[in-house]
Amino acid sequence: MNKIIVPEILNIPPKMYPFILNFNNYSYFLLEGGRASGKTQSVARFLLYICEKRHVRICCGREIQNSINESVKTVFVDLIEAYGLTYVIKKDSLIHKKTSSKIFFKGFREQGSVNIKGLEGIDILWIDEAQSITKTTLDITVPTVRKKNSVIIFTMNRYTRFDAVYNFCAKRSDCLHININYFDNPFVDEKITNEALVAKNLNINDYNHIWLGHPLSNNNEFLLSSKMLDDSISLEYEVDVSYLDNSVMSVDLSASGADLCVAKLFVQQNNFIWLEKETVSWSESDTDVTKGKIISLFSTWNPKNLIMDADGLGYPIWISIQKVISNAIGFRGAHKAQSKFALNARADGYLALRDFLERKYLKLTDRNSIRQLEYIKKVYKPNGLIAIQDKKELRKEHGESPDFADCVMMALYAINYCSSLIIKQTQEYSCFVESDFDIFD
Repeated sequence: MNKIIVPEILNIPPKMYPFILNFNNYSYFLLEGGRASGKTQSVARFLLYICEKRHVRICCGREIQNSINESVKTVFVDLIEAYGLTYVIKKDSLIHKKTSSKIFFKGFREQGSVNIKGLEGIDILWIDEAQSITKTTLDITVPTVRKKNSVIIFTMNRYTRFDAVYNFCAKRSDCLHININYFDNPFVDEKITNEALVAKNLNINDYNHIWLGHPLSNNNEFLLSSKMLDDSISLEYEVDVSYLDNSVMSVDLSASGADLCVAKLFVQQNNFIWLEKETVSWSESDTDVTKGKIISLFSTWNPKNLIMDADGLGYPIWISIQKVISNAIGFRGAHKAQSKFALNARADGYLALRDFLERKYLKLTDRNSIRQLEYIKKVYKPNGLIAIQDKKELRKEHGESPDFADCVMMALYAINYCSSLIIKQTQEYSCFVESDFDIFD
């Protein structure tokens, strides 16, 4: 292979050379891997090099950016100072003195909604920490970058296999995908290499994610393994028609403007197995519209039972729904647990869900459910009880509320603890029910 001679500022890992050499040949670049791989440095160096050569507008964005210190601005400034580049360094932007190229920094999600202001007419969009980008943000942001020959660059270390950005880029002929890790970076010093080896000896799961960029799906802190979810997707079974009238409809209601209302229908297929048959989602601030939607779906699906979110803003909607559907069950996630292992009802539901998946008694079909379920974490309390990571924390980490996952959880709670639904279950399930179903009184 011929030796490639580059300017000093482009001293980057050789594995990243295709990113530079093919920059005009692709619309998207997915650069992923673990710590100390050189992804961020490589992109920052190349963008500064481009700004030296021609006039461009570059946006460096993240899902949530609470302050400029959370952006990659520091990386740029350090390089500008190290190489004596001619930039005007402002609070929220960098402007090249000769070419007038501008680099600015942006958080896409502001006050709960996606803000794309300022993205029109940009030449390059660099999304760092792209593992935090939600599908909603991606769907809104990508079409906005439509200038001729514009480019979008993603750098990331995936949390889950069903990552929104990864799925968007996978199998696209107009996307160059490079996976790079610390051992591919000749500029990594011995101290960093030793740190990686120490991490490998201490905790192989942490090493695989932090240093090798593997998804976190099989880490012990997650409630469900990727294998459980894969098995659920591919589950095959025989249908016993005598069970098909046993069904439950679950509804998770939006808690804020950025969340979705989600309704699902689960239908029993035989003595053991339940199928996630239907999923409908909507975004609506008018509670009367949401109430009408729920009643309409209930009429269409004709489920045996309805369980719905009765926390917060959901409570008055549940009260109103009961006037039409008298046996509608209101789910209160913080209420007392039925199981001796769970902290509260929400943990009960998720532990029941895990049990069904382990036994291969549940077939999931909705990709949003599967994607969100993969990042649900369990938390052990000092008293030994199991809790589920708070929804606010999940929203902060992933930029979305786990609406689809919680909707599945509520259905499994109803299946597991509502006597009217488990009548047709075998006695094997009876061990799950440890007290009378009084949480919704």
